Amino acid sequence: MSVTRRTVDAGSVTIDVIDIDLDVIRVSLLDLGAAIHGVEVPDRDGQLGPVHLSLPSVAEYADVPLNPHLGATLGRYANRISGGTFTLDGTTHHLDTNKPPNTLHGGLRGFDRLTWSVDAIDESADVVAVTFSLMSPDGDEGFPGALTAHATYRISPGRIEIAMSATTDAPTVVSLANHGYWNLDGSRSIADHMLEVSAHRRLSMETTGIPTGVVDVTGTPYDLLTPQRLGPVIEATDGLDDCYLVDGEGLRTAARLSAPQSGRTMTVSSDAPGLQVYTGNSLHPPFDVHQSVSLEAQRLPDAPNQPDLGACVLRPGSEYRTVTRLDFGTAS
Repeated sequence: MSVTRRTVDAGSVTIDVIDIDLDVIRVSLLDLGAAIHGVEVPDRDGQLGPVHLSLPSVAEYADVPLNPHLGATLGRYANRISGGTFTLDGTTHHLDTNKPPNTLHGGLRGFDRLTWSVDAIDESADVVAVTFSLMSPDGDEGFPGALTAHATYRISPGRIEIAMSATTDAPTVVSLANHGYWNLDGSRSIADHMLEVSAHRRLSMETTGIPTGVVDVTGTPYDLLTPQRLGPVIEATDGLDDCYLVDGEGLRTAARLSAPQSGRTMTVSSDAPGLQVYTGNSLHPPFDVHQSVSLEAQRLPDAPNQPDLGACVLRPGSEYRTVTRLDFGTAS
């Protein structure tokens, strides 16, 4: 086991990098965005290789146009909020509309663009836990209430567990999520990857990505109830950027991803109600379009404006918690 911490000068900010090497899994984390920088796991022959998109240099993560939220912790509210406004307890709040006309991932300076504190690096047996924290003041990007958020990565052989939590001093809305960019072959395309999502339903959307209802996926191009090759799915749907309503409740399997070339597999488990599946439709250099798939466990988009989409309000005295597990393996 090896755990090292180093600092990289990114010009306007410095970025701390935490490198974790457990021999059978290597993970690199950044304090900027409490983000995954890189992950290496074995292929079917036991050779470690990269499975997460990474920019060529750590300093480039501070470049907002270049960094599409790579591996970062999204907040204060992941995904979209319609018109950049919502009303809570009779007060209307106006947010940063960084994806006009909507708010995406908390605004231009969402949690993924901020430097988190590294609260603890704990090592025990074959587990390393890294805990980040962030203080978001009242009015941050237009959101009410001072929010304290935590993100803890627990790294063990074959597993990355991400536990997120938050408390507030005034009523607010919150949905934290990890925006990983996965390619289990370390290749330029995920067309040959196989994806299965445990969801009979997804959100229908209008053109800017705001939910308009809930629809059944059975028998449609969005049906991932059995493993589907992503190439034909992308072709039939013009690329996925869709929120699936994961079957069941509590911590359960949400998705399974596999790459026949390398034999690597990744199983996503979460207690979140939704899974945003994004096939890298807007990736730009140094990456290729459709080079990765994101499987973002989260509360449902625009729930602050559409209460029927589920709980999203956090009040003083309560704590928001969510857990996502990524289990890596191989298949013949």
